[in-house]
Amino acid sequence: MTFQDLGNIGELIAAIATLLTLGYLAIQLKQNTKALRSQTFQQSSMDMSLTANSISSDGELAKIIIKAENGINKLSSDERLRFHFWMLVAVRRFESIYIQALYGSIERKRIEGFERSIISLLANVGFEWWKSTKTAFSKEFISYADKRISSGDFDSAIHPGIQK
Repeated sequence: MTFQDLGNIGELIAAIATLLTLGYLAIQLKQNTKALRSQTFQQSSMDMSLTANSISSDGELAKIIIKAENGINKLSSDERLRFHFWMLVAVRRFESIYIQALYGSIERKRIEGFERSIISLLANVGFEWWKSTKTAFSKEFISYADKRISSGDFDSAIHPGIQK
């Protein structure tokens, strides 16, 4: 066996090792992407749960949201302020989830329930609020939300106590 033969064998071994390494890295990358998406969904779910929990743990806030069904002008100035900031937090949390879906950090189909809840809220209880406050959000999100609200083709997710 010549030095050239040994060199060829060495190159073959190096090529096989490179392919194995690339295969291993591809598997690791796929697992990492899956873990990141799972973590993003978990965080999104927690964020939306905190929004819902604020109503369930605060009877006064729940009454304000129910009262807002009849229009923001029916709320006192204190109630209007609480409603405004609760809506701001709720919609901002969903905007973040929406952006994560655009980036591919969370699968679009995984946020459908969140989407139904927020779009229903905006189309019903929060419609006046949305019209006057939407400029606080990104243009892309405003366009998306307006399109979804005006289409009327979303499944309503109105929750108990809030009926339209």
